[in-house]
Amino acid sequence: MSLRAGIVGCGGISRSHATAYDGLEDINLVAMCDINRDTLNNRADEYGVSNRYTDYAEMFENETLDIVSVCTHAPLHAPITIAAAKAGIHVLCEKPLSVDLETADQMLKACNKADVYLAVSHQFRFTPLFRHAKSLVDTGKIGELRSIREVGKGREAGFELMEMGVHYFDEMDFFLDGISWIQAHITYHGHDVTDADIMHSSELCQTDRRDNGIVAGDTMLIHIGGARGTYGIVELYKREQTHGWMMGPHLLGSEGQLMIKPNPKTGIDEMWCCPFDVTFAAHTPVWEQIKLDTSAFIISGKEWKSRHTIWSAKNMRDAILNGNQPELGGRNALTSLECVSATYVSHFTGKKVQLPLDERSHPLIHS
Repeated sequence: MSLRAGIVGCGGISRSHATAYDGLEDINLVAMCDINRDTLNNRADEYGVSNRYTDYAEMFENETLDIVSVCTHAPLHAPITIAAAKAGIHVLCEKPLSVDLETADQMLKACNKADVYLAVSHQFRFTPLFRHAKSLVDTGKIGELRSIREVGKGREAGFELMEMGVHYFDEMDFFLDGISWIQAHITYHGHDVTDADIMHSSELCQTDRRDNGIVAGDTMLIHIGGARGTYGIVELYKREQTHGWMMGPHLLGSEGQLMIKPNPKTGIDEMWCCPFDVTFAAHTPVWEQIKLDTSAFIISGKEWKSRHTIWSAKNMRDAILNGNQPELGGRNALTSLECVSATYVSHFTGKKVQLPLDERSHPLIHS
């Protein structure tokens, strides 16, 4: 059986989804949609897709699709996903899943009702290096896992929370075997964030066009409690020069450290291990790179060493073909966005916030 795939939203991230479908067996990209005809044609030409639409409802009506990637700005994720569900189409949604839990719940409800899958594309956890790191942690390579640290790319924290923060929350969920609580502190221009500092993402971050809805703060320190008692730390703050290579988990254990970071020159992830639990400026034992055989990165005869969408698309494809829930499908699709809401709730209440949240409305929008 070969699945028929479509993409809604032909901006930058759509190339990663299109490349994923192009690189996977048993799935074919047959239709694309974007409200901007030039953007649509450019991407469709790139991948030789002839069925082109400027209206996703029309695409869902005219095409027999098994799966659709939703690659638009976040506020449109919900209406597109719900329309896809009603058309009987499985959904692989870009992050963040939505701008608030209320609409995310509606997305999941619609997909459950239609008996189709909804998964969010956090591809990091599916890559061979992340999978291998998890197995090393679980088998005691660095002793007892004590903490995980992540640092953002350098954009304003409220914006970054919805862009990279959701990835980091998913990493934490992966390595910590679940997230129990969030405790956060947020500042803006040096003072604690108040209601007066709540704004639209385009006002907070003017270097990125993506619409992430209502946000707050340029600096965040977020403590994350793992289900088994281990914790994580996420630091998001504005820097003049952004560094994508800084993103990646630093795992600290009782007998050593593991780190996965993109090489600053190639952008390809590398995993390094240190057999000591404390880092000194000049006296730390030598870090050694842990390399995997090239075969671990092969999909359909091609090597995929980056954190590419193909890894999450592969999990979604396999789930559909095998009739099982994708790893980041169902309730698991909501976890990273739930952590976003909990971050704001924790800051404004000054308390540790337990997950799952009972309140589903946007924590920064007050009636």
